[in-house]
Amino acid sequence: MPADDEPVDPKRHIEDNCKPKCVKSWVDYGKCIQRIKDDNTGHKHCTGQYFDYWSCVDQCAGRSKLFRELN
Repeated sequence: MPADDEPVDPKRHIEDNCKPKCVKSWVDYGKCIQRIKDDNTGHKHCTGQYFDYWSCVDQCAGRSKLFRELN
C-alpha cells in the first residue's frame, strides 16, 4: 500500500492545534526542567508539570468537534 493511501490519525492534528492553548503549562514544565537540570540525585522530577501540560492538551482535544461526535 503506498504511503499516500495510509490513514491519517486526526488525534495528532487535534493535539497540535491544542498545544498553543496550553503554553502556560508547557512554560511551567520548562522552568521545572531548568530548576532540576543539575540534580544528580535523581530525586527531583517534573512529573507533575508534565502531566499538567498533557492534561490541558487532552482536555482541549476532548472538546474538539471530532471527539464530541464520537461520544
